[in-house]
Amino acid sequence: MAPMREVATDASLRLRPEMTSRRLLVLAFVRNYIERWGESPSYGEIANGLAISATRARQLVKALVKSGQLLRKAGPRGLSLPTQVEDAIRQLRELGWQVDDAIGLALPPCADSSLLAPPMLDYHPDP
Repeated sequence: MAPMREVATDASLRLRPEMTSRRLLVLAFVRNYIERWGESPSYGEIANGLAISATRARQLVKALVKSGQLLRKAGPRGLSLPTQVEDAIRQLRELGWQVDDAIGLALPPCADSSLLAPPMLDYHPDP
């Protein structure tokens, strides 16, 4: 018989009505870990804390990153939570807005693509 893994006992990680999936449990675990330790947990720590496999932890994190609920950067502790600005930009892009992060410009969706083309300038010098 395999030894049982110890599950995190933090009351905030217990299943609540609004938490209906392991994905939400992973998100809560990551939030609490970052809040407590100031850095993101490793996949092994997520797996151990929630009594799931490391492979399953990676799958769940990948789904959270894809949905925009977590951000992932290169490195072993590269998970972070999106800020309100990043979340707003993601939502605008989902609605079809064109967002230029470099200059902080957001253009609404446009049905007529010819309106988005840059103007063509012709220069005809006086004879």
